[in-house]
Amino acid sequence: MADGVGGEAGGELASAAAIDALADSFFSAGASSMAPAEALAAAIRGANDAVLGAAGKSGQQGAASTLVAAAIAGSSAVIGNLGDSRAYLLRDGDIRLVTADHAGEFQSSITRFVGDPRGVQPDVFLETLRPGDRLLLCSDGLTRHVPDNEIASTVRRADLDRAATALIDLAKSRGGEDNITVVLYAARRTFGLANLRHNVVNLILALLVAAVVVGAIAALVFASGAYPIAR
Repeated sequence: MADGVGGEAGGELASAAAIDALADSFFSAGASSMAPAEALAAAIRGANDAVLGAAGKSGQQGAASTLVAAAIAGSSAVIGNLGDSRAYLLRDGDIRLVTADHAGEFQSSITRFVGDPRGVQPDVFLETLRPGDRLLLCSDGLTRHVPDNEIASTVRRADLDRAATALIDLAKSRGGEDNITVVLYAARRTFGLANLRHNVVNLILALLVAAVVVGAIAALVFASGAYPIAR
């Protein structure tokens, strides 16, 4: 998710170039040989180069954008960011800010961004997701107007589509005019081979216990003489 930096020319160009380059780089053949955290960091640096190239071609010097991205495989999530677009982890009704803002004292004063001719060093975070967790990526158009506790309560009460729409509507109702972008991901339970084996073993044990219990009951019935025997 990319959000063009306010006050700079070419924010839309920068955000579009950043997203395209990030996806192309992360899913390239070369990135497949890297660890996910390394691949995401390299993709973000590639996005910076792409924004600089697009700005040079268009004549829109100074084009810049924030960027936050998550690469998820199974229960593992790698999250990288530049700027004040954020990632939150929501778990068991609680909300936790994963990323740290790269911003100065004044609104729209961003200290790290794609489109920086000095080069970039993104922050990268590793998270282990649990079933029921929700990962939220958002622009500052949301967080300027909706505090963390309201974000948590809104996401907790609804499915992903309705929660995302509700958050955007809430920010708009409070005067939000900046870009308001919300991306939600829900971690679901997966059943691998290990889980399948575990469940099969439990089923076999349950059947064996049931068979032993039935056998014991039958033995007691025979011993009491209550079981009818054909002659």
